[in-house]
Amino acid sequence: MTGKAPDANNYIQVQVNVTARGNYSINTDTLNGYSFSATGEFKDTGLAVVRLTPHGKPTSASINVFNIKYGTSSCNASVTVLDGSTLAIFTLQGSPTSCIIDTVEGGFIKGVSPDTSNKVLIKVNVTTAGTYSISTDTVNGYHFISSGAFLNTGVQNVVLTASGIPVNTGSDQFTVHAGSSVCSFSVSVLDIITVTNPDHFPLTMSSYWDYTDLFYHNNVVTNIVVGSSSKNGNTYTAVEEDISPGGPLILYYRKVGNDYFEFAPVDKYTGSFQYGKKTYDDLLFLREGISKGNSWESPEYSDTASFGQLIGLKYIYRCLDGNATIVITGHAFSNVYIVEMKPQIKGAANIFDDTGEVYTYYYAKGVGLIYFKKMNMNFTLNEWQIKDWQVN
Repeated sequence: MTGKAPDANNYIQVQVNVTARGNYSINTDTLNGYSFSATGEFKDTGLAVVRLTPHGKPTSASINVFNIKYGTSSCNASVTVLDGSTLAIFTLQGSPTSCIIDTVEGGFIKGVSPDTSNKVLIKVNVTTAGTYSISTDTVNGYHFISSGAFLNTGVQNVVLTASGIPVNTGSDQFTVHAGSSVCSFSVSVLDIITVTNPDHFPLTMSSYWDYTDLFYHNNVVTNIVVGSSSKNGNTYTAVEEDISPGGPLILYYRKVGNDYFEFAPVDKYTGSFQYGKKTYDDLLFLREGISKGNSWESPEYSDTASFGQLIGLKYIYRCLDGNATIVITGHAFSNVYIVEMKPQIKGAANIFDDTGEVYTYYYAKGVGLIYFKKMNMNFTLNEWQIKDWQVN
């Protein structure tokens, strides 16, 4: 909008293909009194999304086509600037009773400040394009707001972001105000579950975890600690995994100091190839005391694949968050580690590169694995979320 400095809701998002890790600086030209830029570091190769933030202040209502440059590579993005003095005319859908809501996103937790994932989507009917401001009353220590501009008329969604900190658990009823139009919606506030076990991957006897398999038709996957077993002179906790298709399986884990290992075939976590013969090793999949940005690698394995070529393999682990608060299936978990793992292989070129597979794990302190997702080239291949559990 003219005369208004852009805020966090104003940005250009671009997709890039990273061929070499390192620092970057992406910029646009300056048009109509403002520009966009982004700096940072690419830690991985492959496709990535970069958000360019604005600088300056638009001076006139117009359509500005920015040229985005990085080295010799460039592309264009169009930005519409509205007259800041033109106010939108619209009504809240569902007024004067319940708002027509697409969804309530993110988990709302007692005593935890909401982040960008905490929002409510409502519908409005715009009859005149222009700037708008929508807010709710403050209930239980927090409220919702949204401001910006409607570029078009008709029914459309508005994102209301949360601000403040919920004080108590329960169901909170909010009233949305927009001119003479009002409607209401409710939000549930949860309390963080209480745990007694200090581990992010408990291995206590008879403990179990039930997961909803979101990929295989909502099947239930059950992991239960059933005993112990000796492998290569080490003692492992045996976990029976009742899974369909392919199960039941027996998995072997052990904790050494702050490190968690799985005794498994070294090619277990890649579908890009399989070795001609099975080789087992301790795979270090998790560590206690990690924080955002921490990373580690598996040893490098090398053997002849089933198709006759010598293939090298290793796994790269990275902590995306060392103290997350997550809501899954109506439960609020704190002290959650979010760990990403990527397999890498090398062939005749003798250079390791990503296979395209990405594994993401959420481990909650005192509970264990609460969420898991496997993707390959942006396609989901598997996804679980915790349904029920008991840690003894």
